[in-house]
Amino acid sequence: MSINTKKWKEFILSDLFEFSLAKGDCQISKLPSGDTPLITSGFTNYGIAGYIACGDGISELIGAGTITVDMFGNAFFRDFSYYCVSHGRVIILSPKDPIDKYCSIFLTTIIEKCTKQKYSFANMCCLSNLPHEIIKLPCTNEGDVDYQFMSDYIQSLNNRIVPIADYFLEEGYNRACWYLDNIEQDKFESEFIGSKTNKNWKLNSREWKDFKFSDIVKDIHNGKSYNKEDLTAVDTNDYVMYVTRSDQNNGVSMCVQAMDYEGLEKAGAITIGDTTATAFYQDHDFITGPHIIVVRADWLNVYTASFIITLLNQEKYRYPVFGRAFTKDLIKDTLLRLPIDEDGNPDYKFMEEYIKSLPYSQNI
Repeated sequence: MSINTKKWKEFILSDLFEFSLAKGDCQISKLPSGDTPLITSGFTNYGIAGYIACGDGISELIGAGTITVDMFGNAFFRDFSYYCVSHGRVIILSPKDPIDKYCSIFLTTIIEKCTKQKYSFANMCCLSNLPHEIIKLPCTNEGDVDYQFMSDYIQSLNNRIVPIADYFLEEGYNRACWYLDNIEQDKFESEFIGSKTNKNWKLNSREWKDFKFSDIVKDIHNGKSYNKEDLTAVDTNDYVMYVTRSDQNNGVSMCVQAMDYEGLEKAGAITIGDTTATAFYQDHDFITGPHIIVVRADWLNVYTASFIITLLNQEKYRYPVFGRAFTKDLIKDTLLRLPIDEDGNPDYKFMEEYIKSLPYSQNI
């Protein structure tokens, strides 16, 4: 079967699902072992932290056929009964209409494509935002969700799924147990989870308008390319960052000897890897590896950059890694929908204050 998304229609998640939040809380390692999965947040091991004998009052048993989405946007279909605990901030989606497991798998894929582009530590997925998300789905001639098509499409796939061996999962599970047993949650939250400001800024409190990226950013250029083999790594306080197309560590591959490099870039810029579409804000002087594009604007700071990068990341699906490159010209032509002020210009002050109001922003 083939897919033609041109005929798909937008649907609001709240029209398709009932939403609830797991209410239990516990130290997982202290629960009696058994056969029933215990779900928390996280991608590792399908979000399963362990197997317990019973809920022991920590959580109601949740039946099979639901979808879970955690605060980072990881979505999984659960074709089994399970317990779920709230410290992982896991949202449970129960379909309003009866659907089979194949249709649920299709929906889970679409939901995660939406959530993984939008949610992270800086902007967590929660009950106040997830139900309002809009996804595109195949529809019938009458304009209703075409559940039958989704089910038939998944069943038409012939991919063979191989189970992951337990010994690959054990290390991650043991680390999670150690974390829950040894980290003081109150201390952790007081040091990291707080917001920069106490004001509650809402995205829907502003009107939004589309802007071509080159209209709001005048300096978009290719960084001077350096090869890693020609640089000297250092571990001192006097260094320059070497930024590459990596999606790890803010794009920084290593810290190199501070010198008067040709093409040395000053702090306060966004870097974009053109063949990987990886975008990061650089708050320290840096040089670049191959295929790095540097973006500068007088309104850029760590907060406005965080807002803009979130929007740029929503474009990543258009540019698969080492497939279609996110070139300088394509970056310039990218349309971003931004909140506007009374004069119809991008409201950079609002963007900054919104990021400052998010959990974990106090350490940005």
